[in-house]
This record gives sequence, structure tokens and C-alpha cells, in this order.
Amino acid sequence: MDLSLLQRAKQLLQSVLPLSGEAILIFLGLACYLLSCLVLRRPLSWAWALVPGLLLAVLLEGLEILNHYGLRGLGGLAPGELAAVVGRHSKDVIVMNLAPALVALAAAFLQPPTPN
Repeated sequence: MDLSLLQRAKQLLQSVLPLSGEAILIFLGLACYLLSCLVLRRPLSWAWALVPGLLLAVLLEGLEILNHYGLRGLGGLAPGELAAVVGRHSKDVIVMNLAPALVALAAAFLQPPTPN
């Protein structure tokens, strides 16, 4: 069976890194979050820093769904089946963005109060 470019890239990444697929997603989400805070020079409590990781996660899962089903395969699904497909793939979006969201939440609560 011929693997797509996306599947070959995922296998290459998992063979180079001694981590599971979910662990790679967690580190990728944290890297997006920290890079956006560093590049934009914002504090860790800045909630908008979560957006690049969320966009990347949705893009990656969308590509994976399209790679697995194709446009014609998705068009032939009933609405309930399409919701089930999206539901199965939404786990990776949550896994990739949960740790950065917890870091942002902790940073917001641990931030010293601003003087008036």
C-alpha cells in the first residue's frame, strides 16, 4: 500500500523522536504557544498566544481527514457519519492545545496584581 506524503512524514518524525504521536502533539502545541509569546513579546498569560497552535492543530487534522477520506469520500457521508469522523479526529486538537491552555491559565492566576 502506498503511503501519502503526510503519512510518511508522520512515520519519519515518530522514528526520529522516541515519543508517541500524542506526546509529539503536546510538544508541538507547547512549542507553538511559547514561540508565539516569544516572537510577539507577550506574557505567558496572553490568551491570544494559543491561537497559532489551535490553527495548526485544526489544519493538521483537516489534512489527515482529507488524506484518509478524500473530498469525494467526505461528500458521500451522511451528516451523522461526518460528525462522527470529525469527533474522532478532534481528540488530537484537544491533546495539542490542552497543555498550552493550562500553562496560560496558570500564568494568568500566578501573575502578580498590577498596581493602580
